[in-house]
Amino acid sequence: HAFPHVEMGGYTSGNALRGEDLHVRKSVDELVEIDKMADKADAKEVEAAAAPVEEKKEEEKPAEPAAAAEEEVVAVDPRVKKQVEFYFSDSNLPKDKFLLSKTKDNKEGWVDIALLTSFKRMREFNATVAGVVAAAKESEFLAIDDEGKKIRRTTDLPDSDLTLGRSIKAGKFPLDTTIDALEEFFSKQGKVLSVRLIKVETKGSKEGTFEGDAYIEFGTKDEAEKICASEIEHSGEKLSMVMKQEYLKEVEAKKKEETSRPNTRKRAREGEDGEEKGDKEKKAKTDGDDKKKGDRDKKDGNYISYPKGVFVKVDGIGDGASMPTIKDLFTKYGNVKFVEFKEGEKVACVRYETPEEATEAVKGEQESKSEICGVVPEVTLITGEEEDAKLEDIKQRQLQKMSRGGRGGGRG
Repeated sequence: HAFPHVEMGGYTSGNALRGEDLHVRKSVDELVEIDKMADKADAKEVEAAAAPVEEKKEEEKPAEPAAAAEEEVVAVDPRVKKQVEFYFSDSNLPKDKFLLSKTKDNKEGWVDIALLTSFKRMREFNATVAGVVAAAKESEFLAIDDEGKKIRRTTDLPDSDLTLGRSIKAGKFPLDTTIDALEEFFSKQGKVLSVRLIKVETKGSKEGTFEGDAYIEFGTKDEAEKICASEIEHSGEKLSMVMKQEYLKEVEAKKKEETSRPNTRKRAREGEDGEEKGDKEKKAKTDGDDKKKGDRDKKDGNYISYPKGVFVKVDGIGDGASMPTIKDLFTKYGNVKFVEFKEGEKVACVRYETPEEATEAVKGEQESKSEICGVVPEVTLITGEEEDAKLEDIKQRQLQKMSRGGRGGGRG
């Protein structure tokens, strides 16, 4: 047999014994096998060294929305909380026709919080949507929607006006008196639920003029009657106090007495321009001129047309109101051409000379929330089909009058 040469100790031996040859071959095979195993181990080490090291990472959770992860904490302004609760209270909401109408826009009674923050009183407090949300969360009868944009009352409204029996009319107070000052003053006498300054409608003033009287609503009727019967001084002067219900009855009686007088009846029949007729001579001349004009209108087939946007609806008027009362309230916004109203009704229509005046009246009353006989009515522009129907009705009335030889102007 021929055996391969084996390098050992630096020299070559070709004459080894057979037994030794077997031993050497076995040794050589083992060495080769060991060498192969070493090569495999080296290869694994190299492969392991070359492979990218995977770091063990903690399982990452999906990022939460910023609002949910860290909610902004808004401090509750007690003034904002108190005012918002007043808006939705038994003392205000049933009377506030504008806000009440907003609660009826949907079944749940939600109202946009942004609308509340636009109110004059809320602007004085620099109220924000987030501030109202924070305040409502601490209220016992208010709720906020999931998006934090709407608010509603959670309790049912009363079936009747609960405020009349527990309210008083008090005066005279200094003309610079504020609602907050009166509330603080009367809180020493009992639990005050609301304070309303009585403002008299005057020309040039959108909100009316405060002349020193106010309505104060207390927690109960007994409390109001007890305070009303007591002697209280304010700024060194004794206050004149009467139950609000009795005061309104007196006002209503005076109005009825005024409407029964000749001068008042004459005013109730005032013309389209709101001008009262003078003496008989002037009236005869006016009637003669009107007849001539009516004859011309009848002959020419002309009638007075009115622009759109001049009609204002006043819905939810208190008992005892009269046409002069309504006209006096709305004259401060512009030239009131006509007031359509019948005593005992709850709705009136005020027609202005220009659309700009009508728009200003709606805006002003929605903000000032003036009362008419103890109730804040809803004031809106008449538009759409209702406006078209009113214009057509006025046209037909004028044509009927012209056909009888009367004035071209009609009621509207």
